[in-house]
Amino acid sequence: MSGERELPSGPGGFLGPVEPGEGTWTPLALRPEPPPERPPRLLSRRHKWLLASFLLLAALGLTIAHAVNYPERAANSPPPQQQLPPFPSQSTRFEYGGPAPAFQDSFAIRLTVRNTGPALVDVLGVSQGYPGLTVRVSGWLPQTVPSGGTIELRVGLKVTDCSGAPADATLPFLDVTLRNTRAMETVSQILGDAYARDLSAALHSACDGSDYRTPATTP
Repeated sequence: MSGERELPSGPGGFLGPVEPGEGTWTPLALRPEPPPERPPRLLSRRHKWLLASFLLLAALGLTIAHAVNYPERAANSPPPQQQLPPFPSQSTRFEYGGPAPAFQDSFAIRLTVRNTGPALVDVLGVSQGYPGLTVRVSGWLPQTVPSGGTIELRVGLKVTDCSGAPADATLPFLDVTLRNTRAMETVSQILGDAYARDLSAALHSACDGSDYRTPATTP
């Protein structure tokens, strides 16, 4: 009988796992992880070049169309609204400058017209409300008052009917017709006490010998 040990066999016997013997280890090989995938390119270089060329051509076409249609739109568009100057009565001032040489008139005065507005003002006419007096402006009318400037008018008054002239001019006034690029107006100007005194003296001088005088009135 040998010294070897018999392995069990038969229905109740089993064969366990075979263990490697000494010096028989198999080296463990590690697989490297795959590199991370790059994000996909949205546009390639060629696509970017084509897109830039298309945008450039579109902008050039719009510019050419705008340049071609601009003269027609400019011709049909309304003119830009300009700021209107003030009314002539708001920018014009009057000053009594004292008596002037009468010549053939019963009385004459110097009337200074000042324009404080940005637009030219034309003096078209001068009148007054007494039926027995006529008014005449020496020189010519209309006369233009420049912006920021003054002109001086010689206004002659002649008594044509003492019955239509007051005995004393308490509040005499002159009606002056003005015009600028905004409007035409007639404004009444009371020139102050000095003008009232001088006009009353002229009326007394011209009509004191007449029996036909109207009482003093306030226009």
